[in-house]
Amino acid sequence: MALALFFESVMDSAFVVPVAGCIMVLGIVVAGIWSGTRTREIQAQERLAAIARGVPLPPTVEELAIIHGKPSVDSTRRRGNVRRAGIVLLGCAAGLILFFVALATILQERDVLCGAAVGLIPLGIGVGLLIDARIQTRELDEAAYKSQVGAQ
Repeated sequence: MALALFFESVMDSAFVVPVAGCIMVLGIVVAGIWSGTRTREIQAQERLAAIARGVPLPPTVEELAIIHGKPSVDSTRRRGNVRRAGIVLLGCAAGLILFFVALATILQERDVLCGAAVGLIPLGIGVGLLIDARIQTRELDEAAYKSQVGAQ
């Protein structure tokens, strides 16, 4: 009886949703870390089994990139993901700013424009990510040029 009253009072609390959200995010992070660790463990076991059988190991993606002097798929993919995230954040910033401008126009309340400042946060992060993507592109181009010059 007391336990049922406890759970009923907990479910009526205003903190149920934030606590559940934090627990969910924590669970997702822990599951991601565990999954990555398990994947590396399985790959290591497969490589050890191949060594035990005497089978030559195929080169990894990073080793192939070093052999051929090209950027690895991971760095190319990472650069694309950074660029995509920057573009999405710029779109979100534009949407937030336009929303608050439209809301201020509809309500004819100038104070609502203060909410448009919220759009400056994703705007700044998005611009930073696009600058980072540009720097990564320049570094990869320089590395490819150096590997071509060194090979000649």
